[in-house]
Amino acid sequence: MRNLLKLAAWVQQNYDGCMLLALGTFPLVLYFHGPWLSSISLLLINGILSATLLWVKVRSERALRVPRTQRLWFFVLAIHGFAVLIAFLLPRYAMAFVCVVLPIALWVTFYERRIRYQIAKQRITQRRIQQSRWRVSKQQALLSWKEKLRWIAGVQHDMRQPLHALGLLVGHPALDAASSDATVKLVVQQITSCQRWLHDLAENLLEATRLELGEQRAIRITEIDSAALCNSIETWIAQLADSKGLTLNIHCASHTIHTDVRRLKRVIGNLVFNAVEHTQEGCINISYTNEHGAHCFTVEDSGPGLDLSWMQEHTAIDSEGESLSEHADYLPKAGIGLYVVKRLCHEMAWKLNATSNADLGTCFTVAFSDANASN
Repeated sequence: MRNLLKLAAWVQQNYDGCMLLALGTFPLVLYFHGPWLSSISLLLINGILSATLLWVKVRSERALRVPRTQRLWFFVLAIHGFAVLIAFLLPRYAMAFVCVVLPIALWVTFYERRIRYQIAKQRITQRRIQQSRWRVSKQQALLSWKEKLRWIAGVQHDMRQPLHALGLLVGHPALDAASSDATVKLVVQQITSCQRWLHDLAENLLEATRLELGEQRAIRITEIDSAALCNSIETWIAQLADSKGLTLNIHCASHTIHTDVRRLKRVIGNLVFNAVEHTQEGCINISYTNEHGAHCFTVEDSGPGLDLSWMQEHTAIDSEGESLSEHADYLPKAGIGLYVVKRLCHEMAWKLNATSNADLGTCFTVAFSDANASN
């Protein structure tokens, strides 16, 4: 029964092809068997096809894609049955009945095809309307989301001011005078480390918000010495590393780098901070090399390793007024520092590589070449 239903459904979908096949074989049958037998065969075949199509339509009456043409096909079936009966009673009029019945069957076939086309066109129109509504809803949601991000960016910008003031207070001369006390000195160092930690967190959030909003910040090419860059990172990360009992090893040869220094400091600083934060024991190795004009910074730790699946995620830079793609990188719930690193490397066309092992830790490498002011 199931196979019969499948065959009947196939006939319903390809009825016009079946009829054209019967018409195509009609001259061949006419040549070998004469007018009467060929007419009877054609009428029987079309009658069977009409009966099959009518049966399927009755069974699938609630289907939205099936045209409501049961009465027309019942009429076609009736005239075919009547024509076959008359052809048996009056054989010499068999060909005449074929000439009368066949145009009616062809007209009903074309009418069926036209209704199917109208149903398909209506479905496509409804789908496009629905997609347009979804697109408008998505745009509204994205605009609302961007407004919230801008509000958060404003709050983050305000956070930097008290954090900066806290850093100035920690360096007050009055505290320097009391720094002879080991306890006071340790407390001041810890406060300084926490202040820098919060300041960098606010900077990362502000940077991530800017990237998600698609706000392009101008690239300013300046120069910096690689050793000075590494030493500046060491001054604020060493206290955090010492508090966790970690060894900080820095091997940076002195070489002049021409690039966007602010972005470079953010990338290297985030990598070093992430290494110190997730490493409980062992050491952190920071190194710099220059080979054939290519600058290469390496940050290696002895931590528990890192899931590198985020490295393969697509990065979609959204511009104002345009919707994000399906694979857009939304702000992550955790790992905001590495998120900023990936987006900044993508923005500057720097090559970022990472290897991770549960026993050997994680190693990040950032490689790039010098840039000039025209870039």
